[in-house]
Amino acid sequence: MSTTDLLRIDDLQVAFEERGALTNRPVRGITLTVAPREVVGIVGETGCGKSLTGLAVLGLLPMGAVPSGRVLLDGIEQPFDGRGSARGDAISIVFQNPGTAFNPVFTLGQQMRDVVDRHRRVDGRPLRRAAAKAHIVHYLEQVGLPDPERIYRSYPHELSGGMLQRAMIAMALVCEPKLLILDEPTTALDVTIAKQILELILSLRDRFGFGVLLITHNLGVVREVCDRIAVLYAGRVVETGPTDVVLRAPAHPYTRGLLGALPGRHRPGQPLDAIRGSVPGNLLNLTGCSFRDRCPIAVAACADIDPGLDPVSPLHEAACILAASVERSHP
Repeated sequence: MSTTDLLRIDDLQVAFEERGALTNRPVRGITLTVAPREVVGIVGETGCGKSLTGLAVLGLLPMGAVPSGRVLLDGIEQPFDGRGSARGDAISIVFQNPGTAFNPVFTLGQQMRDVVDRHRRVDGRPLRRAAAKAHIVHYLEQVGLPDPERIYRSYPHELSGGMLQRAMIAMALVCEPKLLILDEPTTALDVTIAKQILELILSLRDRFGFGVLLITHNLGVVREVCDRIAVLYAGRVVETGPTDVVLRAPAHPYTRGLLGALPGRHRPGQPLDAIRGSVPGNLLNLTGCSFRDRCPIAVAACADIDPGLDPVSPLHEAACILAASVERSHP
């Protein structure tokens, strides 16, 4: 592990078991890192393993999951069952739908107090009530919410979606985490509010110094906020590198397919490009390249070779035996 890594995920695999037999393996060996103050984006279609990766880091995998590999925070291995992990203390998450993340029958202040009481302590004791409230109000103010005292007393239904998202970010930050996981943080928001939330996250990152693991299917969001990108397909990283390098010169056909489907790359009235087929549903006994059935440049060898990540340029890797022959210019 590099001394500069805040988070390191080493060969993460997540299988599912039923009645003693494995039924699927949706995460098949993911390795990636996040440095302090770095924003790393995990991108891919639904079913590629993005959210399961985030849940594994948090120790929140669902029942029946059988994980292996390692998750390290500041060099300390984190248990997959969540017991004794840094969840809530050094790792926080912001979910995609703020409207369902809060309990509607309690005020925001009550819910944030629960988090502070559990994870924020002085000399082993919870903060006193007044100190806890002041701490929460401070973070409500830090995320740009007007009249934070009123927000503290408000119920979730009394706030707009954008205000709730800011409140959820504040709740993630009250324990002053080293790592913030964002799971599709702008999906439920309109474009203007989404842009404000992304700018807020970058501003808070600069102010507090935490690293960010951003889970998204939106390449536009990745381009705007991420320092590095990891493209996932069928439970594996198929391309990774600095965001500007990967999006300017993608080396894997899947990454090129995702970029080709962006609406901004087409003239009005023209049909969007699409990647034919879908992500394989069961990855337990998959052989060869997992993308070969959807790949426009696949050859016979792709049925037998399951490529790992290989360098295509400095800091840029792709898992494709044909990466060197792919036309990579993609302005």
